[in-house]
Amino acid sequence: MADFDLDDERAEELSTLQSIYPELVIDPSAPYTATLDLLVAPAKPLPVTFGSEQLALRLEYLPPLHLEIVLPTNYPAEAPPLIKLAAIPWLPEDIAHKLTDEAKSIWDEYGGGTVLFSYISSLQEQAETAFGLEELTLPSSLRNELEDYNRRTKRELFDKETFDCVVCLEPKKGSKCHRMQRCSHVFCVSCLQDCYNSCIDEGSVNLVKCMSTECGSSKRKKERLLSPKELLQIPLSRETVERYAKIKRKKKIESDPTIIFCPRSWCQGAMRTSKYPKITDVSQMDDSDSETEDDTSQTQTATADTGPEKRAIGVRGMDRLAVCEDCTLAFCIVCLASWHGDFARCEPRDATQLTEEDQASLNFILKNTSPCPTCSVPCQKSFGCNHMTCAQCKTHFCYLCSAWLSPDHPYQHFNDRRFKHCYQRLMDGAEGDANGDVQFGGRRGAEQMADFWEQEAMRIQIQVNEEDAG
Repeated sequence: MADFDLDDERAEELSTLQSIYPELVIDPSAPYTATLDLLVAPAKPLPVTFGSEQLALRLEYLPPLHLEIVLPTNYPAEAPPLIKLAAIPWLPEDIAHKLTDEAKSIWDEYGGGTVLFSYISSLQEQAETAFGLEELTLPSSLRNELEDYNRRTKRELFDKETFDCVVCLEPKKGSKCHRMQRCSHVFCVSCLQDCYNSCIDEGSVNLVKCMSTECGSSKRKKERLLSPKELLQIPLSRETVERYAKIKRKKKIESDPTIIFCPRSWCQGAMRTSKYPKITDVSQMDDSDSETEDDTSQTQTATADTGPEKRAIGVRGMDRLAVCEDCTLAFCIVCLASWHGDFARCEPRDATQLTEEDQASLNFILKNTSPCPTCSVPCQKSFGCNHMTCAQCKTHFCYLCSAWLSPDHPYQHFNDRRFKHCYQRLMDGAEGDANGDVQFGGRRGAEQMADFWEQEAMRIQIQVNEEDAG
């Protein structure tokens, strides 16, 4: 505690001021010297542009004013307080000088009275209007510092507050709550997690929005889904958020009449498009994703009456080219055939109709590959044993019959007499099955058997024809 002369007006003023502003720090080695940090929180976020950037960043909190206060011996009767304002990178120098000189002006108005409380109150009032600044332009080097301070201060003040969650109706500290970025409604984290995890698990992604009854009540405002980035901040697990983003993307693709799907019946993947880019990092998917979703919905509504042609014959040249995002097949959006070049003339065809090339590819796949029992990806072995691991979903399966194998005991399948097609045949076709001597079970075995009887029928028919001719 500083050594004050209790009869000194300076001691009384500093003591009173410290009870109002607990953050006021009095120098113990100099009893009539103090420092104070004043929060700068403009009533309206201040637009700040950094360097050559055109988009302004709106800051709700700016680094504080650091005041150094010295009360001279002849204060307050004969001399004003000595105020020093520490250098603040974001505050223009002319405004800083004006704020420093204001202490003397107020002292003159009061006719030699104590003025510290009035002076600090004046600074706080001016801070609410950002000291008259409507916008700021600062060097790019200050961006990270000011942005981090704004985010950190907002979170610290939010954590100290208490809120009533409208879902569980219990008062919760801000550190246990989340404020919605778009509408500023506050809910406790546990209620948000219970609701959103359930919605995403069930595939009801359209319910992942603010739970307040006030949101969406106005006809002018459209309810918008939460962005993946905000869901991670609540927080929800990354796996859950990735599922949410994928389901939402899938729904948008399926409802968009301009999207063409792969003509291969075993694929059916959507065409590549910059409108719905593949999801790579959900932590970078912010509100702009929701904006795109709304714009898409509006476009669909506007075109719903006219019923846009999905495969217009008038599409010319390379505009007809589409590439499947799953199997990378290049195909024509008009005739759905494999890409035939931009000079060929083509007509629309049924999506179930396969070209000779597509049918030949499908027949080859059926006869020469074994499908994964989980994801149906066709696999072909070049060498090795018949215990396979799917490259896509990591499922263990038998190459001979496509049966699922236990990851813990995958070789037990080949020692079980019940599987007659696979018993004691772990190493059959170790050099590959291209020679055609390997006997398969399951779907591939059925294709193999059908091919055998087709050739056998042709052989018998040829033999009969030769006997009749003889």
